[in-house]
Amino acid sequence: MIIRKRQTLNRPGTATQKKGLARLLSILDAARDIFTQQGYTNLTMRKVANRAGISIGNLNYYYRTKEDLLRDLLEYVINPYLEEFERARQEAGESPEKQLRAVLNFWIDDLATPETTVFFPECWALANHNPFVTELVDDLYAKARQTLDELIPQINPTLTQAEAKQLALYMCAAMEGLTIFAGYEKPWSNQLATLKQISIDNFMDMVRNRQGSKREQVKAGKMSTAR
Repeated sequence: MIIRKRQTLNRPGTATQKKGLARLLSILDAARDIFTQQGYTNLTMRKVANRAGISIGNLNYYYRTKEDLLRDLLEYVINPYLEEFERARQEAGESPEKQLRAVLNFWIDDLATPETTVFFPECWALANHNPFVTELVDDLYAKARQTLDELIPQINPTLTQAEAKQLALYMCAAMEGLTIFAGYEKPWSNQLATLKQISIDNFMDMVRNRQGSKREQVKAGKMSTAR
């Protein structure tokens, strides 16, 4: 899991100075570590304050509640992924197919990290019982899929935006499902490279060959151009 920088979503007016931002990042690092190592149940404000080396009062200055902290924590985790998706696209060149392959490669490779293997399944389990977390996790994955939503219809113009979003959702679910079987120290972790290649090849074939609702429009457009 790559953690670098984030948008400021904490309590308005905080972390506006360099020192405050450094403290905020230390809070989020502490929260991430506790969440990953001990689970959400043990993610208490007091434990976060102790891990970050600050008082509980100082922590409350930045985050009034555990829910506020969790909302920012998920943003802290997802934003660097979006940056890495963009970097992968830029390095892949102008071809949408190469860009999509690059993003999928990064996404699946990241499943092998211990942080990702633990962090996201922990979110899924929590979302099963907590409507607040369900909303946060849905929003997190919607942001993660934005790159797929954009690239898929570029590769296959016959797809409507809704159809492209459906394929992106399926691809996201399939990739995340690999975490349980081939993530860090999982039973088939030594086969992740092969499973990745199978997955990406299948995804690309699906995107290219899926016949969308706009196929007649695209066909008519090609015939008009040929004339």
